[in-house]
Amino acid sequence: MVGMADIVVKIPEIKLDERTRSELEEDVRSVVRLRLAREMILKRLDKILENSTLTDEECLALGRELKEKVAKRWRERGWL
Repeated sequence: MVGMADIVVKIPEIKLDERTRSELEEDVRSVVRLRLAREMILKRLDKILENSTLTDEECLALGRELKEKVAKRWRERGWL
């Protein structure tokens, strides 16, 4: 198991009540978790796609096509 690292975040010299401080701590934890998850996903995708023969232009075209199809599906379901 990997240990946890401590990250110190300094905020301006203002008084915070305990509730606000607790909420800020959780917000920072969430942002860090999301950033780490994103980095892990990108590293995994780099590994998976390292032998891809698609050009950047082809990848962008596929991405646009997928985005349009997902948006259409979400509109059909009333999510957009």
